[in-house]
Amino acid sequence: MKHFWLKHKWLRRTTYSILVLLAFCLVVLLAFAYAYMPPEDRGHPSAYLAQLQREHLDHYIDAGNFRLHYLEQGSGEPVVLLPGGGAWLYEFRNIVTTLAPHYAVYVIDPPGDGYTTPLAKNPDYNSIYTLDSIDKSLQEFMDKLHISKAVFGGNSWGGGMALYFAEKHPERVSKYIGLDNAGLALPDPWFYELAKWPAIGEATMKLSMPTSAAATKDLLEGLLYDKSKLSTEMVQELYPPLTFQCNLISQWVLERNLDWKVTDQLIPRMTMPTLVIWGKQDTIEDANNYIPRWHRLNPRAKIVVLDHAGHLVYDDQPEEVQQLMLNFLAS
Repeated sequence: MKHFWLKHKWLRRTTYSILVLLAFCLVVLLAFAYAYMPPEDRGHPSAYLAQLQREHLDHYIDAGNFRLHYLEQGSGEPVVLLPGGGAWLYEFRNIVTTLAPHYAVYVIDPPGDGYTTPLAKNPDYNSIYTLDSIDKSLQEFMDKLHISKAVFGGNSWGGGMALYFAEKHPERVSKYIGLDNAGLALPDPWFYELAKWPAIGEATMKLSMPTSAAATKDLLEGLLYDKSKLSTEMVQELYPPLTFQCNLISQWVLERNLDWKVTDQLIPRMTMPTLVIWGKQDTIEDANNYIPRWHRLNPRAKIVVLDHAGHLVYDDQPEEVQQLMLNFLAS
């Protein structure tokens, strides 16, 4: 073997160079994953948030491990909604406008999103960004606001968190509404699966999360079917919270901790009326995979697939989604 390496010096030099390059790349990856943190953008205040504050609709409450940020509008039967991962209550502005004349609507920024923050100054992210921790926060939210029972629903991760709450506390949930919701035991897109790997996940999320309004626009275009529905206002409202440090960290921690096998297994036990609305062209949670599974796990659920709609089905087809929700709530 020694004679072989002496005879093939070029191979030895090449192998050594490759090893050095790999070691350098590993050091860079680890430094980027664990030492670098993109800057937050706190310099673009939300016009929508300012409007809610003027109208006294904007609230905060300490519940569980989080200071939950929420909107409260209207009166009547309570409806609690949670936007998807990376979003905040601004996402449901049109739904709130439609429902509030008939119901008491509460939209909560889920832990890890929007203006909800951990209560602890230096939290153990891995222990607080879990289904059980979030479930505890939602319980305390309802208790502190004296909501004995409510309709629960949401989009994407928010819909999965609402689904878990409905499964664990059926006595406190009258109906469930899923909007392209998580909660089924199906693989995520490869990009999100990468987030489950140590170092690679941190680096991937830091590289991919929008660090500018232009990058946010690109992200939203991938979630919408009708790109004309994307406005400058949407980009400006959704961009800043994506840069908040606790929200960024939550993205890879939640991807690792949200165990949808648990919610998947409990769906057949649900007895409450259930409405599931899906965008046919959803590129994140493919209707061809999710809808047949919903039908199998809960044959009693009302399931509607809307054409010309993506993951943000309520933005692509707002009138249809709002009317479906109104009809379901009134039934």
